[in-house]
Amino acid sequence: MSSILAGRFASIPEAEQAAQKLYDRGFSVWDVSIMSVDPGGARAPGVLLAARAGGERREEVLSVLREGGAADCERAKGHWEGGRWTDFDPKRAPSLVDAPEGECWPVPGKRETADSAHTNHAAPVAREAVAEDSTGNEDPGSELEHYVDRQVASHN
Repeated sequence: MSSILAGRFASIPEAEQAAQKLYDRGFSVWDVSIMSVDPGGARAPGVLLAARAGGERREEVLSVLREGGAADCERAKGHWEGGRWTDFDPKRAPSLVDAPEGECWPVPGKRETADSAHTNHAAPVAREAVAEDSTGNEDPGSELEHYVDRQVASHN
């Protein structure tokens, strides 16, 4: 299994520009792959630049991806053959490097499975809190506090 880093770009030219920066830093064409990601999977549509990198070179790849404007940067383990990520699955949610900030809870009514336990299938607490029935308290902070207390109690 190879250590793979990837980021989503809006266009092929943007991904190619980031790939060129990796080549300029000594990465081989056998270590960098650009592929289209169509809608319908667990990932947003766009152009994915994936790079095989180990050790300290991983942070270098992430830096190039971020500087190039990549969204949804991820780390993965996978099979890399012939200059491409051969077992890439667009239906598998990415393991994002820069996870959203804030406390999250599972989406209501969605059961957690072994596959989804490590993915970002969570919604921010505040979004769920406003969907709940009001306690009649006019202070929004208190509404959120009551909601969080109920969620914590139900998870213990």
